[in-house]
Amino acid sequence: MPNSASAITAIRHRTVFDSRGVETLEIDMQLEAGFSRMAAPFGAPGSRGEFEAPAYAPAGIEATRKLLDDELIPALIGMDAADQEAVDDRLIDIDGTANFERIGGNTSTTLSLAAANAAAQALGKPLYEHLHAVDGWTLPVPLGNVVGGGAHSLGPAPDMQEHLVVPVGATTVRQAIEVNLAVHAEAGRILERKGRGFAGGMDDEDAWAADLTDFEAFEVVEQAKKTIEDRTGVEIRIGTDLAADRLYDKDKGAYVYDREGVTRSRAEQLDFVLGLIDRFDMAYVEDAFDSNDYDAFAELNAAAPARCLISADDVFASNVPRTQVGIGKNAARLMIVKPNQVGTLTGARRTADLARANGIRPIISNRSGETVDCSIAHLGVAWGTVGIKAGIRGGGRIIKLNELIRIEQEKEGIRLATW
Repeated sequence: MPNSASAITAIRHRTVFDSRGVETLEIDMQLEAGFSRMAAPFGAPGSRGEFEAPAYAPAGIEATRKLLDDELIPALIGMDAADQEAVDDRLIDIDGTANFERIGGNTSTTLSLAAANAAAQALGKPLYEHLHAVDGWTLPVPLGNVVGGGAHSLGPAPDMQEHLVVPVGATTVRQAIEVNLAVHAEAGRILERKGRGFAGGMDDEDAWAADLTDFEAFEVVEQAKKTIEDRTGVEIRIGTDLAADRLYDKDKGAYVYDREGVTRSRAEQLDFVLGLIDRFDMAYVEDAFDSNDYDAFAELNAAAPARCLISADDVFASNVPRTQVGIGKNAARLMIVKPNQVGTLTGARRTADLARANGIRPIISNRSGETVDCSIAHLGVAWGTVGIKAGIRGGGRIIKLNELIRIEQEKEGIRLATW
């Protein structure tokens, strides 16, 4: 029987702006005894995966708002927001396509998240408890992007999208966040000493933007993390997100590194990545190949040392069918989960559950265009993800990390996940 306290009574919408200044959708959802306001994060055009749901209706955000008024809102009014699967199924039914190609994945995800947050308020629970779907309680390890590049940067920059750190030796989430902030600050000081016109600029994800090759960027991160390791005694490892879809030239069948002035074949790309793993003792490598090449992911996963975890983002795209293929190929040991890639919380959770059941640990992730919302911190706890990619600093990112600190304080017995 529906809970009257969590019945949806009104929905309003508007357009606002994300952290990159791009227009995005915001939803207010009113229940009998709860309320939420959600705005959709948005991936940069150059970094959105080939297989993820489109953001909005084909005719754009204003056409999306008309669909909200004409179809979506009338269909959701009166539903029980606490019945997450029913809300998400209704969104799928209204859209009527395989991948939210009519209403857009940002639209459906914003409504899905709005329902979850409002229901949690109506039920008097934090969101992570309302959506809890695993045994036990852990906090995700925050991965921190230190030097940016690729589609998230302007001007001369490294080709790879993220040169990041993983605070594997941290014992609390607060310590992990402090360590990441310290590495970020130390890297800024190193870049300032290097010169090359560096003036403290940052990319879309609030990582440093600098005129460096990828190898030079990793050397900066390496130097910074060693300084902070010596200061704190916390082990810190290096990682990367190559975002190789952006590097891959389909006509050439090769990976083109513009900043470096090098083109690498598939075999050369594998050797190159394995060389980086060895040189910098990497703990994490994400999207090292084109998202259509499961076999290359599998080859890297088999060849990489056990200390380095291979992660899949665009190749799995947070959806069940693509994740099933990846499981069959043994293509990764970690996977990125982004709810708006697949369009609903239920869809993202099912993908995370499938991955975990088959030995692939999920990592919850932000987008390059973020909003001032901390829901993914709660999702990381609710779904037991091993990590969270929320950046290191900047308003739309630190709000998520601060929320993890609050959860760590308020939830008795919770601990940081083991990397």
